[in-house]
Amino acid sequence: MQIYQLRSLVAIADAGSISGAARELGVSQPAVTRALRQLEIDVKATLVYRSSSGAVLTGYGTALVSHARLILKAAEKADQHISQMVEARGGTLSIASSATPFMILLPRALAMVRQQFPGLSVRLQEVVYPTVLELFRDGSIDFAIGPEPAEGLGENYSCKPLLDVELVVVLRRGHPLAKLKSLEGLANLNWILAGPKNGPGAVHDRAFRDAGIQPPQFLTNCESVSAAVYFVAHSDAASFVPRPIAASLEESGLVSIVEVDDSIPMVRVSLMQPTNSILTPAGQAFYSAICSVGRTSARAV
Repeated sequence: MQIYQLRSLVAIADAGSISGAARELGVSQPAVTRALRQLEIDVKATLVYRSSSGAVLTGYGTALVSHARLILKAAEKADQHISQMVEARGGTLSIASSATPFMILLPRALAMVRQQFPGLSVRLQEVVYPTVLELFRDGSIDFAIGPEPAEGLGENYSCKPLLDVELVVVLRRGHPLAKLKSLEGLANLNWILAGPKNGPGAVHDRAFRDAGIQPPQFLTNCESVSAAVYFVAHSDAASFVPRPIAASLEESGLVSIVEVDDSIPMVRVSLMQPTNSILTPAGQAFYSAICSVGRTSARAV
């Protein structure tokens, strides 16, 4: 199998036709057809059904195209790795992060990396566990920063703790219960989980059970902290939010922090990546910069 053959197969899968794949790759239709035919000879299987309406992957083609996407991404990363070693230029990084690192870690870390790799293209997305596992599996991200699940990620992933973040209860500004000192008085509210219940949202049940209170049943799940806070600011709902974010939003007049006497579990923010991943020089520099900023921030959070 050759890279150009796999690239042709992926293009056919994405475009749904030989002609569309040729346009996407900037080559002739016969060139795509030859690449596909040679690939089918190499793997000894029919990969694509062709008809007047287009091209559809066979079962063999569907299985191979998943591997092909990973191989092409790995080849691109290898090319970037050498280019960055030679002259510290260009390349791309894709990073998933929860809300708190977005606010207190990534801006300073990115500024540090830009000094060494000014042409680096960086994609940042707010994603948390367990969604990050899907992004790791298909090679969409280089590493992730966020709450590590209590049970860990498993032996195929490494987790480097960065800092522990305090959570606080937030209500909309002017909420009649904003002066309460106990979670018990807030238990009948609609609660917004900031993150999946088997991920960052797991702190919700722990906080109430640790206080000897039955966890609220009126739950709404938001995949991001920003969405949860927006919901809280425009309703009578409550949520647990990282203190750095809550404090900033309280200053802007959107929410009020409820300083309850009950102990709320801290959230550990970690750097996560597959154990077999290889970071480019720019990736290594960004990883190191985040660790450096994390050590400083851990003393301030």
